[in-house]
Amino acid sequence: MSFLSIIKRKLKFYLEQDLAVIKPSDLYSIPKGLFKKYLPSNPVIVDCGSHVGSDSIDLGKIFPKAEIHSFEPVPEIFQQLKINTSKYKNIHCYPLALGDIDGKTEMFVSSLGSDASSSLLKPASHLIDHPNVLFESRIQVDILKLDTWAQENNVKKVDLLWLDMQGFEYQMLKASNKILPSVKVIHTEISTRETYEGVLTYNSFRKWLEEQNFNVAIEAIPEGTDMGNALFVRE
Repeated sequence: MSFLSIIKRKLKFYLEQDLAVIKPSDLYSIPKGLFKKYLPSNPVIVDCGSHVGSDSIDLGKIFPKAEIHSFEPVPEIFQQLKINTSKYKNIHCYPLALGDIDGKTEMFVSSLGSDASSSLLKPASHLIDHPNVLFESRIQVDILKLDTWAQENNVKKVDLLWLDMQGFEYQMLKASNKILPSVKVIHTEISTRETYEGVLTYNSFRKWLEEQNFNVAIEAIPEGTDMGNALFVRE
């Protein structure tokens, strides 16, 4: 990559994500710099479904004093996550899924068009909306409740939950009775239809979060799409 390309990429990140002064080119993106309004300068962040770490790294740049805990259960992708985040001392990586049980569970692993669509739920309309994404294998992965992980690691609070769990966000949050009351901000992927079997679609998911005293602050849900992102802030 040329020096000019590097400068352009850094400037794009600075203007779109850090300062949030221009609208992101990605219609699914909510500028991370907006989180400064709601979070302390040294937030505890949980990135669940970290993939190869791009969001964890972005958050680390915007919040250099943060403690970031990144979770990725697919072994090959976890190894890339470790490599990509190795120079960031405040990013801690865990080869497991967060969910609603402690132990092991089955994961449907995506491939071909995307290796970022793996889920603990069986794919449903995702197969129709994204026919170039295959789910040809299943693996056993380690899974913990957020509360269990927090207790084992002496984590008393979480300021920001960054959730990209391919439909399993609700199940994980519902099982997090102890930590959820400490959370200030939730950035979550949402489904507008049954992308995976058993997913709680957006209207119901939003209603449940409102019952937990969160209000939607920003939505990035392009019209006609099956998925998007939403930012929730505690009242």
